[in-house]
Amino acid sequence: MLCLYRVNSAGINSICRMRMERDLICFRHCGETIFVYQTLSSCPLCGDPLSSDLDDSPLTLPCPFIRASQYPCAVVLRPSRGDFLSSFQNQENLHIALTSLSGDITEYDTEGLVKTLAKNSGDWNQAILVAQVPEGFYDRWEEVLAGVDRRRWSKDTYQEASHNCYTFVLSFLVNIGYEEFSAYCHDKFLFSEQYIAPKTRNAAKFITIHRKLQSCGYWIDAQQQ
Repeated sequence: MLCLYRVNSAGINSICRMRMERDLICFRHCGETIFVYQTLSSCPLCGDPLSSDLDDSPLTLPCPFIRASQYPCAVVLRPSRGDFLSSFQNQENLHIALTSLSGDITEYDTEGLVKTLAKNSGDWNQAILVAQVPEGFYDRWEEVLAGVDRRRWSKDTYQEASHNCYTFVLSFLVNIGYEEFSAYCHDKFLFSEQYIAPKTRNAAKFITIHRKLQSCGYWIDAQQQ
């Protein structure tokens, strides 16, 4: 299910500039559901002005991608290779990691435990925010992050299927003891169903529309008829 937000008709002229990555604009005209990026003054189907006669108020589909370094004490997700908007394909691997209070990235992969300073974290500039603890839990998050056992999470102990970035993140979440995560972080399938799958489904829809708009200034969603 898409997370759409209603805006007034004037907002259609400025909504694209509000985020690092542009939000999508959705409106109904000529009996069709139309998605666009660029500001439009007229309907691309009939040419009538969009300042009036809309079937409903315009909606926005917020861009689901964030700069991970700007979200402290969070769980973040990106493709193992490339980025979401230009190169990611279904069934390709995803990589999950943690941010610190200062926005540094801590991740576990074939090289072992790796920390990347926020200023050097360009690979995480198009990430999905999976989950984030409230400010009251920041100190606990930092305490557990500082105490991670590097011997347990070394490159020698890495196993692609059973001891990987996902098991690292879930183990960390178990250790911080945040109640909201406690029912899910002991099981990778439960955590995925609760936190990851809803975000990736929404991202997949956004990616589909984004790629359609690369070859045309608008896209009609037949499923919304």
